[in-house]
Amino acid sequence: VKDAMETPFGKMAGKKRVSQETFDDAVRENMEDFGMSREDAVKDAMEQFEMQGCDLSNIVTSTAGSGGEDHPIVAASKRFVDAVKDANRDGVVAELEKLAESVPADAEGKTMAGNAGVVGAGAEALGKMKDDGEVCAVVLKLLLLLITDNEMNRDRLKEPLSHPGIASIAECLKALPGDAAVQEAGFRLTKTAAIKSESIKASFMEYDGLAPMKAALEQHVDNAEIVKNVGATMRTVTNADDWSTKVSKVFDTSKDIAKGGLLPLVYAAMKRHEEDPEVLQELCGGLKGCAVQDDIVKAMLNEGGLAGAIKALRTHMNHPGLASRCMLLFSNLAENDDAKKVLCQGEALGLMLQTMQLHQRSARVMRAGFTALASMALRMPDNVEVMMEAGAARVVVEGMKAHTGQQELNRQAMICVRNMVVRCPHHREAFLADGVEELIVAARDTHIKCADAAFDCLRDLGCEYGGLGDLAGKGKHSAYVGSDDSLVQNKAGQANAGSSMVTWEEEEES
Repeated sequence: VKDAMETPFGKMAGKKRVSQETFDDAVRENMEDFGMSREDAVKDAMEQFEMQGCDLSNIVTSTAGSGGEDHPIVAASKRFVDAVKDANRDGVVAELEKLAESVPADAEGKTMAGNAGVVGAGAEALGKMKDDGEVCAVVLKLLLLLITDNEMNRDRLKEPLSHPGIASIAECLKALPGDAAVQEAGFRLTKTAAIKSESIKASFMEYDGLAPMKAALEQHVDNAEIVKNVGATMRTVTNADDWSTKVSKVFDTSKDIAKGGLLPLVYAAMKRHEEDPEVLQELCGGLKGCAVQDDIVKAMLNEGGLAGAIKALRTHMNHPGLASRCMLLFSNLAENDDAKKVLCQGEALGLMLQTMQLHQRSARVMRAGFTALASMALRMPDNVEVMMEAGAARVVVEGMKAHTGQQELNRQAMICVRNMVVRCPHHREAFLADGVEELIVAARDTHIKCADAAFDCLRDLGCEYGGLGDLAGKGKHSAYVGSDDSLVQNKAGQANAGSSMVTWEEEEES
């Protein structure tokens, strides 16, 4: 039984894991020593390990105790591992084809292949054959298949610490910049692997992941799939979504990307794919992740980043994913006062309000819109006057009414309301007449995460705000209603569930 995995960022949180071999031995012992059937032996072994606090997500139960080494996937996996060790190109290609055919057909195939060493061998193959585009493209696709929805296999890309598998992927992309198949498969794999994995994000950049991103946008700017996956990779490596670690390097990554010459290539790609909302969505997500410093924001304003995002929103307002990403980008840009003015005094504000009315039933779009409006209003009474005249108050209140069960959406709406009235108290009545006080109190009594924002918002609206409220977090939408002591026990857990370290796109809020 092994403890949680050690990483450069500390010990991974989680349960202990047992190896497939240890589990199989326990099943065989139950069958041979206690005369159990295979099914009962497997069930008993699972119960025993789970009682010890073990995580069995990496265990294949269908072959336990029945000679799993004879399974076609396991056999092909072992032949593939041997072929890679021998640098036998023909053997590698042959076994890759067999694995690609057999793994998807078996529900436990990914785990079998991972346990047999295919992930590590695949990374080794990329290193040994990084000049062979045909082999690398197939290996990259197989690795993507194995890590998708399989955290154990994804974690294997972090090994060994001296040269993790993600490093081999970065080096492969760098070695074959002109191979479109390798670039598409490689960035698709990197994007998937880096989601909620701080060590993979950091390792990709440490092994010069910026260079292949630049090369891909330079050499394949007309290839929509490559451009889209480069944008998605930018977004994932600059997104601090792994809140299992206390230290993140994504801020440094954002600065490195922005100051490393990649952003002008992104602007050019946005112009080239201005009719493709799926590509623009990922590129805007990448820009949002890089807008972390004032000098970077100013460059985006002056070099066409903001103009490109506004055009994207104007052209593809009906696309909720792109609309959400554009407004989150606006929110980050609006940390700069000049950007606040440009957004509010130009066409962006009208486009945002129109988009929010169009997608009022989409929590994702409304949440992003509230965040952008809050940033635009912060310390800007002149902007507030323009926003009120444009009808922002009604849009905010109607959005809150449509999504009473969404905690982060309501919290952002309260911050928006507060920023709009704190320096412009003459606008309080417009919000109160639309019933915002009742909505704020209801959100406070429903979501504990909204309690602090509700306190501040009610105070600045001139309403009764006495404390956080006896019902804070216990309303009908609370995840913990139904247990008298659940609020106390789960306060930290509920707060973490909505932590800023988690991307809104991935929170389980509809």
